[in-house]
Formats: sequence, C-alpha cells, structure tokens
Amino acid sequence: MTAHDGVGVLELNELWKVSLHGGHSGDFCEHGADSLREMLDAAVSFGYSTFGVATHSPPSSPKFLYEEEVAAGLGVVELGERFRSYSQLSKGLVADYADRIEVLRGAEIEVVPAGSYAIDVGLLREVYELDYIVGSVHWVDEIAIDVDRGEFDRAVTSSGGLESFLVRYFELVGGMISSVKPEVVGHIDLPRLYCDGASEWGSGRVLSAISDALVAARGAGCILDLNVRALSKGLSSPFPSAGIVRMASDLGVPFCFGDDSHSVADVGVGVEAGRSFLLANGVDSITTLGRQDGGVVKRVVSLVAGVIE
Repeated sequence: MTAHDGVGVLELNELWKVSLHGGHSGDFCEHGADSLREMLDAAVSFGYSTFGVATHSPPSSPKFLYEEEVAAGLGVVELGERFRSYSQLSKGLVADYADRIEVLRGAEIEVVPAGSYAIDVGLLREVYELDYIVGSVHWVDEIAIDVDRGEFDRAVTSSGGLESFLVRYFELVGGMISSVKPEVVGHIDLPRLYCDGASEWGSGRVLSAISDALVAARGAGCILDLNVRALSKGLSSPFPSAGIVRMASDLGVPFCFGDDSHSVADVGVGVEAGRSFLLANGVDSITTLGRQDGGVVKRVVSLVAGVIE
C-alpha cells in the first residue's frame, strides 16, 4: 500500500485511475442525474485516486441555453446562481472527501459568445477560485453540434460540407486553446459522434487543422481528455481516435482520462478500456493534476507501473 500525497491510501496500481472530465451531476446539470455527493461516493467505490468535477459553465446569453434548460424554466440568472451553489458545495466536498479521494473543482467551458467567452472564463476562474478548466467546443458558429443529428447536419451544411466543417471545428479548438489556455482539452474530436470513420477525416486540410490544434495544446501546456464516454455512445474508440492519439504523442502532448460521467452509473465506465487503448497506441503514462503546497500541479503517472514518475 502507498499514500497518494496524503490523500487516502491506495494500491499502487490504482494511481492511474484518474478522471479530469466528469461529475456532471443532476443537481447542477439538467441532462445529468444523481447528486454530486452520490457521484463522489461512486468515484471512491470505483477506486479513483483523483476525481475532477467539471460542471458546465453558466451561459452569459440566453441565445446559448440548451432546450432542456429552457424547458426547466432556467435562464441566465438561474444558471449563474446554480453555478455559484456548485462552487460553494464543491469547496466543502473537497474537505469532506479528503481522506478518501482527491477532489478537484473545475468547469467545462463553451466557446460562445465568440467575442467574450475568453473574458467570461477568466472571470469564472477568478471569482470561483477553480482548480482547473476543461476547454471544449460544443458550438460551431452558434450551432450546437452534439445535441442531435439534425443540428449537427445543419452545422455541416452551414460550413459548406463536412470537410470544411471539420476544419472550422478544429480552428475553433485551436483558438479556444490559445485564448483560454485550459488545463484540459475536452473530447478534441467530438464531431466523430456523428461522422466517425468518414473519409474527410483523412483529408490534408483536416489533418493540418488537427495538427495546428495539437501544436497549440502543446504550447499552452494542455492535457488532452481521453474521453471514454465515446465508447458508451457506440463509437469504436474513445475521443480522440487512435490516429490523433499518435499525432499528439509524437508532439509530446499528454493525456488523462475523462469518464464524462453524467450519473452514478457512468462513473469509471470505460476507464480500463481507455488505459488499454492508450497502451496499444504507444502511450504508457498519463498526466494528471493534484494539489500541492496550496496550488495545483501536474503529475505524471505510469500506466504500467502505476507510480508517479
């Protein structure tokens, strides 16, 4: 047995059990289920050494509310108050669970409105003293791309076809990385949700756009989310694909797991498969985050030996 920087007592081979993207609980996410405390209990049961809670950031404009939020009677003010409640509760849970699991407080941000989201994220970090940010792109030119196939197809058509859409998507990813410098980049090839295996992924323009985004991630010191929720959505591999994993690895961009959990039932699902996927593609360690000396630092954990390198 060994201690994880004083946070709980874990088997050595459990140190790689880390998720930096998840914890979208029903009390703070309209399409989630179960309470945040229940999800943390599940994270402890799974054997996570560190569990990052990345609740969705509140919108600054009613234009970017999701349908389930509107249906629930939630607006910008209400969602802002809900995020404030999340911040207060999560601070207490960090201490409550400190003897069992290291809990990190984060937010998954959006790239809308285009002209002000970077300022919004900066304020979010400062006001709520967040440990980290997950930078994700769910909107392409003000169209939500992961809600349903119809909206995805509308975004593709608006961009002039799938190839141009993918180029535009990765341009937005790169711009988000450069302007926000998130500690974690969420599901970097999210469009695979509706076009996995399409030939356009292999085009020179798309590969160049992917490379540019990865270079930006390296420059900003980002960690890529090896998002295993893709498996439960029916995809053949996690986000990102094997090809992007190898591209990122060649550039020296690190990975960490994200279970992208939206309920107790999701917590930890697919993480073991994600470990095997990384190892099969030549990645033998993850880079995670943890508290040390009053701040948050990066830690490299071996997927083979299960030790902090």
